[in-house]
Amino acid sequence: MTITSLRNFLLLPAAAVAAVGLSVWSQTTYTPLEASSHREAPLIADDPLADNTDVYAFRSPQDPSRVVLIANYIPFELPQGGPNYYTFGENVRYEIHVKNDGSQNGDDVTYRFTFTQTNEDPTTFFNIRLNKQNLKTTYDCQKSINGGPFTTIVNDGLVPPNNIGPRSIEGAVGLNAPNYESLRTSAIANATGGNSAGEIVYCGPAEDPFFADLGAIFDLAGLRPNAPEDGLAKKNCHTIALSIPIEAVSKNGQPVSAAANILDPNYIIGVWASASRQQIRTLPAAGGELYSGPYVQVSRLGMPLTNEVINPVGAKDAWNARTPYDEAMITDTYLGNPELDLYVDERQFGNAVPALDALELQTKSLAGFLPGALAAGFDFGYGKDGLFPLKGSALVAGTALDNAAFGNYLLIDNEPRSVDIKPIFHTGVPNLIPYQLATGKTKLDPSPGKPAVNPLTAGKPFINNFLPFTFPGATNPGGDMLRLNMAVPVTPRNSVAFSNDGLLAAAVAGLTLPAFNNTTIQNIPNMDGFPNGRRLEDAVDKIELKAIGGVVLAAIGLWYDDFTPSSTSVLTPQPGGVLAFTSGLEVNDTTIRTAFPFVQTPWRGTGPASGPKDALDMRDLTVTSGMNVTEGTYRNVLVTATGNATLTVPLNITGRLTVATGGTLNTNCQPITGTGQVVVGPLATLRICDPAGLSAPGTTSSGALRNTGARSLSTDATYSYEGPSSQVTGVGLPATVGSLVIDNGSGVTLSQPVAVRQVLRLLDGNFSLDSRMLTLLSNALGTAMVTNQGGTVLGTATVQRYISKVSNAGLGYRHLSSPTTSSAVSDLATNGFTPIVNPAYNAIPMPTTFTRATFPNVLGYDERRDPTNPEFIAGYFSPNSLEDPLRVGHGYSVYIKGGLKPDFVGSLTQTDVTRSGLTRTGNFSGPMEKSGWHLLGNPFPSPLDWDLVDDNLPAGFNSEIFVFKSTGSGQQGIYLSRQNGMGTLPDGPIALGAGFFGRVMSGAPLSITLPSSARPVNYPYTQPVQYRTAPDVRPTMSVTLRQTGVADAVADEAIVYFQTGATAQVDSRFDAERPEHNKGGVPTLASLTTTGNELAVNGLPTTAFRAGTVIPLMLDVAAAGTYEMALGKWANMATTQVEVALLDRQSNTRTVLTPGATYAFRTAGGGIDVKRFALVFGPAASPAGENLRTIANALVLWPNPASGNVQLAGGTAGADVTVFDVTGRAVLRTKADTVGAATLDLTTLTKGVYTVRVGSASRRLVVE
Repeated sequence: MTITSLRNFLLLPAAAVAAVGLSVWSQTTYTPLEASSHREAPLIADDPLADNTDVYAFRSPQDPSRVVLIANYIPFELPQGGPNYYTFGENVRYEIHVKNDGSQNGDDVTYRFTFTQTNEDPTTFFNIRLNKQNLKTTYDCQKSINGGPFTTIVNDGLVPPNNIGPRSIEGAVGLNAPNYESLRTSAIANATGGNSAGEIVYCGPAEDPFFADLGAIFDLAGLRPNAPEDGLAKKNCHTIALSIPIEAVSKNGQPVSAAANILDPNYIIGVWASASRQQIRTLPAAGGELYSGPYVQVSRLGMPLTNEVINPVGAKDAWNARTPYDEAMITDTYLGNPELDLYVDERQFGNAVPALDALELQTKSLAGFLPGALAAGFDFGYGKDGLFPLKGSALVAGTALDNAAFGNYLLIDNEPRSVDIKPIFHTGVPNLIPYQLATGKTKLDPSPGKPAVNPLTAGKPFINNFLPFTFPGATNPGGDMLRLNMAVPVTPRNSVAFSNDGLLAAAVAGLTLPAFNNTTIQNIPNMDGFPNGRRLEDAVDKIELKAIGGVVLAAIGLWYDDFTPSSTSVLTPQPGGVLAFTSGLEVNDTTIRTAFPFVQTPWRGTGPASGPKDALDMRDLTVTSGMNVTEGTYRNVLVTATGNATLTVPLNITGRLTVATGGTLNTNCQPITGTGQVVVGPLATLRICDPAGLSAPGTTSSGALRNTGARSLSTDATYSYEGPSSQVTGVGLPATVGSLVIDNGSGVTLSQPVAVRQVLRLLDGNFSLDSRMLTLLSNALGTAMVTNQGGTVLGTATVQRYISKVSNAGLGYRHLSSPTTSSAVSDLATNGFTPIVNPAYNAIPMPTTFTRATFPNVLGYDERRDPTNPEFIAGYFSPNSLEDPLRVGHGYSVYIKGGLKPDFVGSLTQTDVTRSGLTRTGNFSGPMEKSGWHLLGNPFPSPLDWDLVDDNLPAGFNSEIFVFKSTGSGQQGIYLSRQNGMGTLPDGPIALGAGFFGRVMSGAPLSITLPSSARPVNYPYTQPVQYRTAPDVRPTMSVTLRQTGVADAVADEAIVYFQTGATAQVDSRFDAERPEHNKGGVPTLASLTTTGNELAVNGLPTTAFRAGTVIPLMLDVAAAGTYEMALGKWANMATTQVEVALLDRQSNTRTVLTPGATYAFRTAGGGIDVKRFALVFGPAASPAGENLRTIANALVLWPNPASGNVQLAGGTAGADVTVFDVTGRAVLRTKADTVGAATLDLTTLTKGVYTVRVGSASRRLVVE
C-alpha cells in the first residue's frame, strides 16, 4: 500500500471496515487488479469489464487516407445474457495508445474513454421497456498529444443497447426502432472541439471478430483441423473503434499521399490498448460500491496472444500492469525462447503434440553449406544458439545483427528466437539485412540449380514497421505493441489475392511469384496484414504458430533441415508442411463489414445460443478414398487428398465442407445446401452436374452450391462440368481456375470471362465462349494448355506466352509461333516490347543503314531468298506491315526480352495443320547452308510432341528438328535437337507458341501435316512422355563442350547412338544434321561423317559398336581459351569388350570417358577445328599410355563438297597425300603433318569428283 491508500484505509470507520469488503491496489506492487485478451491472466479473468480482448490496426479499406484502430473488451458475451446485459464499466478508464516516435518516452497520441450508465426506468427488471432503457450508457472521449493535457473531442457519445430481440428493438413496446442497424449507425460520432483531427468514433456492442478453436488450443494444443469448433462463435464483445486521418498520427503530421514509398518510417505507428481502475474499491453495507484513489492499469494488449501463450502464468498479472515503455526484460526471454518451441522440436516434446507435427522448426539450417564451425548449420530449437555464433563476427558487419546496430538485442545466447519472434513482437521488423526476403540474395553457390543464398546479404525489400525505443533512459529497445506501417497500401478484401495469412502470404508471393522476382520495392498483396498491423480477417493464431514453426527464418534464406547441398529447390517437403498448416478455423463465423466500424452487428439475444448443438445427431464425415455419400446432413465434411466423394443425395452442411488439396468431390447432380461453408482447396477437383453450374454465392434455388455460408473456391482447383444436359459455367466460377474440364456432350457455355492456369480439357462436348474471353495464362511456373480429346472451344481466346528468363533474362532472339488462326504481327506487342517491321530489310543485298528504331525485331524465314547465297542467315526476312498475319504453322524470330508476356488473340487452332509448298532451293549441302530449311511453328494451344509426328513425315523430309534457345544478348544461343527419340530437346515436346526448324532434302515441293493427335494431354507437359512399349535399349552416349572459367557458360552436346538400320553416312530418319553453328560465342560441337557432315545426333549401325570405331569431332569456338569436354549421356553402354576414349591428336593423349570424367584443353585461337579430336572405341582395359593412333586414323575430309580448300584429318603422320581425278591422274600432292592432318588447296582444280588417298586409306571428294 502507498501512504495515501494506507491513510484512506485508517480513516474508515471501524464498523464500516468490519462490515464491507475492501479491495486495495498498489501502484508499486503487482497485486489483485493487474491483469488481458479473453481471460488470459488470472486476475483479469475475474474482471471482464476491464478485460481487453483484441486490438486491431489497419488502413481503412473504405477510405485509405485513414487508419482504423479497434480495441475490444469484455470476452465471451452471450447475446442472451440479460436482464443486466454487458456494457462498458463506469469505473474503468479505457485507453487506446499510439506511438510514432521512439526517441520520446510515452504515448504520442492517447485516446481515453470513460462511460456513464443511467437507468431510465428503475421500476422494471427489463432492460428496455416503453422506449426507455436501463443501464443506458454514454461516454466521453478525450485526447492527449505528446503527453499533454486531455481535451474532450466527443461529449456524451451514445452507446447502442445490446441487440436483445425484436420486441425490445423494433417492437412498439420497446424502442420502436426501424431495425437494430439504425441504432448502431446513429451512434457513430464525429469528433469535434478540443484537439480533434477529424476522428470518427464508435463505442458499442459488436460480434466478436476473433476466431479460434480455443477449447482445443488450451486442451494441451489438441487442435482438430478436420472438425474445429469456434470458441467465439455466436458471442459478442464491446468495441471501441476509431477512424483517424493518417496525418493525425503519422510522425511528421503528413498525409499518406506524401509517403516516399511503402517503407517510409514516418508512417510507422505502434498501437496498444489498456484498461485502468482506481486503487480503492469500497463496498458499503448499504449496497453499491465506491471507488477512490489514483488509477492503476489492470489490463493491456498490443500483439495478440502475447499474454495468452508467450508469458507463463506466473508472469501474466505483472505484465498487465506494465506499459510497453518499461517492458520487463524477462518478457524478452520468453520471446527469445518461447515455450511453444518445446512442442515443435522433436528432440524435446515435438511428438507429444501431434497437431503441431507440421511445424517442425529448423535445427540445422544451411548445414553443409558453410565452412568450419558453422558447417553443422544453425539450430533454432529450444535453448539452442540460433544465430548467436555469428555475434560480433565480420559476417554480420553492416547488418541489423551488428553490435553497432541491434546485435546485442537480437543475438542472445540460448535464446534462438531473439532473431525472429522477439523483433516481430517487440520492435517490429526493419528493412535491414537480414530481414529482407531471400529473393535476390547472393547465392552461396553460383552454379545452376543451386538455390541456396547467403541470408546475410541484401535481398528484396519487404516490410518496415521497425519502431524501437531509443529515448533517454530506455532500458529495453522493445515493447509489446501492434506495429503498422501506414504507407503500405490496402489489399482489397474482394481481391483474389487477399489472404488471412497476412504478411506470410505476402512473403510467399515475394519468394515464388515471377512478378516479384527482383530486388525493387514493390507492394505485394497482404503486406498490410498481420503482423504489419492486424486486420479483422487475419488468422493470427495460425500466423503466429507458423512463425513459431520457422517460416520467417525461411523467408530470409534460413531454409529448413531437409534443404541440403544436393537440393535443387528450396520448396522441400518441410516448408510445404509448415505453409499448409491450419488450426482448422480459417474465417470468422460471420462476415466483416465493408464500412466503419467494420465489426459486425452483434448477435441477437433471441437467436441461436452458442455452445454444443444437436450433439446427438450432428455428425462429421471424412472421406479418404472412393466413397458414395448416401446420407444427407452433416456438420463438417472433409474430402482428403486421397478422397473421392460422390453424392447420391443432396448434401446439407451446417459447419464446413472442405475438399482438400488433391481431393475430388463429384456432386453427381445433387445440390449442396445448408448454412455451412464450402472450401475447395488448391489442386482439388469439383465435379459439377447442375445445369446452372456454379451460381452466385447465396443463391439457394439453382446451381451446384446452394449453401448460405461463405464460399472459398481456390483459383488453383479443377472445375469439371459433367451434366447430362447443356450447362453454363455460372457466375460463381472463380475468374481464375487451375484447370477446367468439359465433359458434357451437350456442351457448356461460359457465363463470365475466365482465365486458366494449367489445362482446359475438352473430353466430350464443345465449350462455347459466348463472346466472353477465355485466357490461357502463362508465367515462369508454367503455361496453360488446351486438350481436344472430344470437343472444341468455340469463340475468341487469348493465349499468353511467357518468355523464360532462365537462360537469358535480357534481349535475345526467340522463335515464336501463333496458336490462334487470326493473329497479326501487331499482336506481339506487350508491355516492354513493340514489334518493328521494315520491308527495306528484304533488299538484296541487305542495306546497312538501319538504326535501332528501324531494324526489324520480327523476322520470318524463307529458304528461297537470295538463291545464290548459301548462308543460313540469308533466309530471314521482315514482314511488310504490322497487320501481316502470323501464319499458322509458321515460326517467327522475335528479338524480345526475357520475362515479358506477349499474347495471341483469336480462334484457337484445334485441328490438323498442313504446311504445303515446302521448297528446297539450290542444292547446298554443306554445313551452315540454308537449302531446304524451314522455320515451322507449333500451331496448337498446347505442346506438340515431335516423337509423335516424325513417323508420318513424307519421304524427302528429314525427321530431325532444331529448336533455338536464346542464351544471351544479340544472336547468342544454342540449337536443341530432336531425331528418332534422341537429342537435346528434352523428351521431344515443342512448347506452346514455339517455332522450330525442319528440313526438306528431296522431292520438293513437299507438304507435311502437324496432327492434333500429336499433342500431349498430361500437365505439366515437361514430364517425360514415353510412347515406346518397351524400354529403350539402344546404346547411347554424348559428349559436351563448354568454356571453362566463364560464369553460366553454355554447353553444346553431340549425341551418338547405335541402332539397326542406321549407316555410317547421313540418314534422314536416324541423324540430325545441324542447320548452323551456335551463335554469340556459344561453342559448337558435332560428330562428323567421313564425308564431313556435321551431326548433332549421329545414329550408327549396331555393328559399329565395337573396338576400332572412330568418330571424328568438329569444334567451333569463338576465341582462344580453356575449354572442357565431358561425358554427357551414357546409357546401355556397359560392355566388357569396348571402352570409349577421347583422342586429342594435338597432345597425343587419350582419355577414357567415364561418368563424371572431364577433359580440359586450350585453343590457340577461335574458329573451326576438325583435325584435333575424335571418339575412339578401343579394347577394354587397354594398357596404360598405349598410343591408339594406330586405330584412330579415320580419314575425314571437311567440308565435302568443298571449294577453295578442304581440311584433311585422320591420316598417318608425315604420310603422302595425293588427289586423283576421275582418270586416275594425280592432280595434287602434299604431306600430312605430325598429327596426320593437312589443308588441301583446291583453287587450281576444276569442278568434279576426285579421290584423296593417304597411305592405304582413301576418300571421295566433290569440288564445287
